[in-house]
Amino acid sequence: METHPKALTHEEAANYVARFAERWNPLQPAALGDLMHEDTQNRIPPMTSPADRVGVIAHFEGTKKLLPDLRLVPTRWAANGDALFIEWRAEATVKGQTLTWTGVDRVQLRDGKTYAAEAYWDTRRVAELVAAAMR
Repeated sequence: METHPKALTHEEAANYVARFAERWNPLQPAALGDLMHEDTQNRIPPMTSPADRVGVIAHFEGTKKLLPDLRLVPTRWAANGDALFIEWRAEATVKGQTLTWTGVDRVQLRDGKTYAAEAYWDTRRVAELVAAAMR
């Protein structure tokens, strides 16, 4: 059993970022599945506990119903050990208004797939943007 995670090479990290970008432009929930191990543990706001691959796909299927044109565009990234940090800009249309916000995904990779991840963004600001657009 491996006690220390294998550090990502630049090529492995760049490949993952490219695949991530393809599946988010536009969002393709089912296609996200091949980025994750089956038993991955991912936490995405507003989740209160991590979800496995099936749960993550279900989460983003619901998101796509609310924001059908949602896109995430990676703006920069960095790898450290088995962790990959992807900074992104999101864009979606709500009632004819284009909303944008930024965030970061921290994904831990094994064999080119996520086994753990956490997403970070200002959820209050996004809620305020959506509320303002709904008025």
